[in-house]
Amino acid sequence: MPSLFIEFQSQVEAVKQRHTAGEINQNERDNLIRQLKLNDPTWGDIWMLSPAGDWFRKAKSSPTWVRDFPLDLVELPDIPIDHMDIHQVAKTIHGCTHCPLCETRTRAVPGEGPIDADLMLIGEGPGFHEDKQARPFVGNAGQFLEELLAGAGYKRSDVFITNVVKCRPPNNRDPQAEELTACSDYLDRQIELIDPKVIVTLGRFSMARYFPGESISRIHGQPKRVNDRLIVPMFHPAAALHQPRFRPLITEDFQKLPQFIAQAASFAAQPDEPDDLSDAEQLSLF
Repeated sequence: MPSLFIEFQSQVEAVKQRHTAGEINQNERDNLIRQLKLNDPTWGDIWMLSPAGDWFRKAKSSPTWVRDFPLDLVELPDIPIDHMDIHQVAKTIHGCTHCPLCETRTRAVPGEGPIDADLMLIGEGPGFHEDKQARPFVGNAGQFLEELLAGAGYKRSDVFITNVVKCRPPNNRDPQAEELTACSDYLDRQIELIDPKVIVTLGRFSMARYFPGESISRIHGQPKRVNDRLIVPMFHPAAALHQPRFRPLITEDFQKLPQFIAQAASFAAQPDEPDDLSDAEQLSLF
């Protein structure tokens, strides 16, 4: 491991030893650990470790702390993607060179959220701000997304958010087939690890993964059961920013999220649906 990471871990351990020796009380120990910061010299990110052992990152251009592991400062074992944990997948994405997007990106954007999230949102690709911060949905569309989640009773930190492509297409153009293919194994593994009850596709490229040949205008908000999971196609939040007429539709679809999750939670007691997506049942719940 690089020395910066080892040095930071040593500082944390030194504080813990002072507490064990009786030099400081538990509150003093916790405050000292929170004050310690690990700086990434390459990107300017700042890392913090909570007393409970949870890592948090603040990107150089972001005012917000998010739960994240200091991937760039640790070494990655040489193992196949389908054996990686969620942090190892993200680390691999950061160093990926499987398609030409690696040549034009500033930073890859693996995604973020709790590993046990019931809800997973899959967008299309990072934009300008995401490319700078290595975080999904942090621009204007991301602000609207947080409003939509709040309206449904969720916080951003409750859900896992990612994209079908992990690097920004130049000038925010549509993802190309080879780029979607290059990222598909990463997304497959993220879905397998998180195992969400509900996946919401945001936009037509993530929708096409589960609803090939369909029109988002026709099927938005209509869930499809795949095994013990619901897949729900929705408009991308950016659609409402460009065409305000979509805003009521998007808001209405998001407000159904608690009902979708409750519906999916009941599947464990019901017979399994076929694995073949072409045979999966299109549900009309509302």
